[in-house]
Amino acid sequence: MFRDSVFSLITTVVRLATGVVLFVVLAHVWGPERFGVFMYPFTIAGILVKLVDYGFLLQVARDVGRRTSEAHATMSRALGAKLILIVPAVLVAYGVTRVMPGANGYGLLLAFMMVDAIGTSFVQFLCIPLRALGHFDREARVASISNGVVFVSVVATALTGHGPVMAAAVMAGTRALCMFLPWNAYRNLLGIAPQPLFERQALRTSLWVGLPFCVHATVATLILQMETLMVQRYLGAGSVGLYQAGMRILLGAVLVGDALNGVYLSTMARVCHEPAELARLGQRMTRQLLMVGLFAFGGILAAGPLAVRLLFGGKYDALAAILPLFGLLTFIRYAGVSYGTILTLSDRQAVRVAAVCVVMVLGVALNALLIPRFGLTGAVYASILGHCVLYGVYALAIRREVAGFLIDRRSGVLLCLACAIVLFLPLLPSVDASVRIALGATLALASLVVGPTAAEWGRLPRPLRPLAPIAR
Repeated sequence: MFRDSVFSLITTVVRLATGVVLFVVLAHVWGPERFGVFMYPFTIAGILVKLVDYGFLLQVARDVGRRTSEAHATMSRALGAKLILIVPAVLVAYGVTRVMPGANGYGLLLAFMMVDAIGTSFVQFLCIPLRALGHFDREARVASISNGVVFVSVVATALTGHGPVMAAAVMAGTRALCMFLPWNAYRNLLGIAPQPLFERQALRTSLWVGLPFCVHATVATLILQMETLMVQRYLGAGSVGLYQAGMRILLGAVLVGDALNGVYLSTMARVCHEPAELARLGQRMTRQLLMVGLFAFGGILAAGPLAVRLLFGGKYDALAAILPLFGLLTFIRYAGVSYGTILTLSDRQAVRVAAVCVVMVLGVALNALLIPRFGLTGAVYASILGHCVLYGVYALAIRREVAGFLIDRRSGVLLCLACAIVLFLPLLPSVDASVRIALGATLALASLVVGPTAAEWGRLPRPLRPLAPIAR
């Protein structure tokens, strides 16, 4: 599993490079105002493309992992449905352009963003068999090349003085060209090219089975992106730029969680009908994610302001004050990943759908209440509260499935450390920078001492193994 985790991490890093490192460069080159103009339609496209995604990344990966011999048939049914779903997604996007502000070229930007988003959706979809069948190295190769081409092309466009519209056009064009890579990898792995199936009964089945996954994915994206839309409404494009810069740091910090989730999903799908083994893997997954989340929380506390200045420049100094809250949100997101994954594998997707719908309504109310009063800080507070409610519901539902909360002794200590740091957050703005750095570094080190077992340290590279006795 360690080798698969490494390749999955490579895939996740290079895939999200266009969502983290690329946007860090754009934010630095353009400044908050122009970056905010770029990110507003990008956020909308990310929401609308969920209609094309239809939750297939999770649903089809689960089904292929369960029945590997039927991988091509499963993919063909879902591919036919995805191609048909492009039509309503484009129609909705056109309707949105009619109500968007006419300034800043938002309509044209959204058109290019939709092409990029749909292309990304199909690239990730065609890589599902690579991941579900254990070929993480092939997926890493495809992701590295395709995202590398997009990254280099868009950065070159921005650094040569072009603005958001040209950058979006280049992003869309290169993404479309790179779709050949996963198509070829799929054909080499399964011995047959991707073939969409448009038979009526197959389409009806795919759309019906995938509906809960689609609703969950769409609403979950709305929860994550809602603050951006509300910030645009109440505070304007400049504040969107600041907020999205903070989100780039958060997305970079959760990379390891995405990689671990991909590995555990394929592994746990094979034992989803064995409650004891599923609970054992879930407990280990929860502990490892809490460890990485606490390490990321500590790193953001210690190096956050310096990272903002280095990554984005002096125009983003206002972001440094709310970075500890982004660190806390990072930890909370790590803490909840395993619960959502096990609910899906246990065929409890309806619980996830109901939970995210409730949290979406709560999020709208919280943002409308907090952003006008507290600005960007209110937006992060709203996201923290919403995620706590969401994962609390997940944890209660999991308790019925596995007769516990997947929290062992080490996980409990990690949670206690995080709670202790939360009590200090209101004091951080008034303390010396050295105190904040020491606090964050101590938290990061404690996560490495408490989280891994001695056996897990023994599987790591040799320079890290001397820490194994501490972890016993």
